[in-house]
Amino acid sequence: MKLAEALALRADAVRRAEQLRARIAASARYQEGESPAEDAAALLAEAGEVFGELESLIRRINRTNAATQVGAGTLTDALAHRDVLRLRHALITAAAGAAVGEGAARVAAVAV
Repeated sequence: MKLAEALALRADAVRRAEQLRARIAASARYQEGESPAEDAAALLAEAGEVFGELESLIRRINRTNAATQVGAGTLTDALAHRDVLRLRHALITAAAGAAVGEGAARVAAVAV
């Protein structure tokens, strides 16, 4: 399996897990005397399968990233550098915004 395919499958599994979470929550709320819209036990079993698949994909993606050389390091190193650059950019942007009076709304957005 190619890395791009694994990443797409991971994104799909995350979406399915979120949909199942919403369906389980919706099935947990029903009026006394009524039946739930869906069987919560079956949904939980399905979620377990999705989480197992997701864990397997994440492990395989992480192994590939750790083994793939990019420049002087690995792809994992490059991803960590990218993440830190995003944080630095957000910090500098927030500081610049505060300096020109953009206010707390801009700073709060960076915290997310």
